[in-house]
Amino acid sequence: MIEYNDQSSAWWIKDSYDENEIEQLVQWGLSHFWMQNHQMSDLVAPDGYRVMVRGKGCHIYDINGNRYIDGLAGLFLKNIGHHWPEVADAVKEQMLSLTYANSGAYSTVPGILLAKKISELTGHLLNKVFFCGGGAEAVEIAIKMARQYRYISGKKRATKIISRRGQYHGSTYATMSIGNRGNSSNGMFEPLMYGSFQVDPPYCYRCPWGFENRTRFDCCMLSVGALKNVIESEGPDTIAAFIATPIPNGSQIPHAQYWPDVKELCERYDIPIIADEVICGFGRLGTWFGMERFGITPDIMTIAKGLTSGELPGGGVVASQKIAEAFDNSNETEGFFSHGVTFGGHPVVMAAGLKNIEILEREGLVQNSAEIGNYLYEKALSILQENHPSVGFVGGGMGLLMNIELVQNRKSKERFPGGFNGGFAKRLTELMREKGLAARAGDSIVLAPPLTFTKDLVDETVDIIDRSLFEIAKEYPTKSG
Repeated sequence: MIEYNDQSSAWWIKDSYDENEIEQLVQWGLSHFWMQNHQMSDLVAPDGYRVMVRGKGCHIYDINGNRYIDGLAGLFLKNIGHHWPEVADAVKEQMLSLTYANSGAYSTVPGILLAKKISELTGHLLNKVFFCGGGAEAVEIAIKMARQYRYISGKKRATKIISRRGQYHGSTYATMSIGNRGNSSNGMFEPLMYGSFQVDPPYCYRCPWGFENRTRFDCCMLSVGALKNVIESEGPDTIAAFIATPIPNGSQIPHAQYWPDVKELCERYDIPIIADEVICGFGRLGTWFGMERFGITPDIMTIAKGLTSGELPGGGVVASQKIAEAFDNSNETEGFFSHGVTFGGHPVVMAAGLKNIEILEREGLVQNSAEIGNYLYEKALSILQENHPSVGFVGGGMGLLMNIELVQNRKSKERFPGGFNGGFAKRLTELMREKGLAARAGDSIVLAPPLTFTKDLVDETVDIIDRSLFEIAKEYPTKSG
């Protein structure tokens, strides 16, 4: 049985667990540990409750000793992969020096150094960082920052936020309001935040305007026009910001001119662009930040996940000099940013972030993401799309972020029923796990492995998906015509 042992600080860690211990932990977990996005009926099913105990490189291991390729880098964040003792050493040394300082009154050495480093990575185009606890929190803060910026700049009616349909920005109240609402709330949390408007994204595989056989290279570019229409119909002076993810889940890759046109449009009306880089930042797209891919600099950028590679939870909002100076030059009652966070700039998290970026640079992982991402994309096209009529579209080729869209009918693009909660999704996820790939399936298979990924691991991953798709086709056949 799992019992306290005063001979070890982390007494719960063991080289192996016997059957009784595993059964005990599973039962305790089912009773007390509320797992995200799962219903109890799924968790109590055979092998439905998995307990992870170890990670090394690009693999994770469960309590039964099974090894899996970490196809999602935890949750889009283990950019440096698993098991870096030097990060643990840096964190320990910081903990023995200072573990907390009031972020509303003081800064710390690692916090200053990490903020400076992030500014350097943007080429000093974004140069002031407000640290917080995670991604959704960063998005909420960015919305407040944009609204206050517009207010102190004389646009006191600028309260509305424009976002793009089908994109995820978090699960808190404001982030649901601007994100993939409808799918995430189903009305149960409405009314959501007032003043949220959404426009269709550049998504050529499922063109919102009904064009057929378009790609990002010959995109209709009506998404920019849709944004312009909302800005002008609502009134530019009522808009606080436009927020979007550079490339959500690898699928909605825009035409090269899309972001420059959006930038020009927003600059015309002094509307800040918030780039949600929570997933795309720190090398995920083969560049330090996703917007580099499109040659533009946002006014405000949200970061998290890859900031520390999940070694500790942390996030931040990075502002341009223009945004920062508007606060600095405002009067005393309006010039300070009206937000506070208990754990913003936590010195131990800052230490993890500094060491994480050091590893990303030293190991050349941003460049590796670009090179291995291209290899993964080519393999997915040549094997998965060629072999399986259920593979409707492969979105990728920009770093280690890929979305393999699954369809029941390739011609009509009809999806398998149920989405992530349907029988098809659950069965395909189970098949991939049985073969050693930790990834999730639904309307698509999303891949975002650690940036330490290799060609051999790409080959193994694609082979697992290939075999899983062949197998599930016997249970869930596709339709023709």
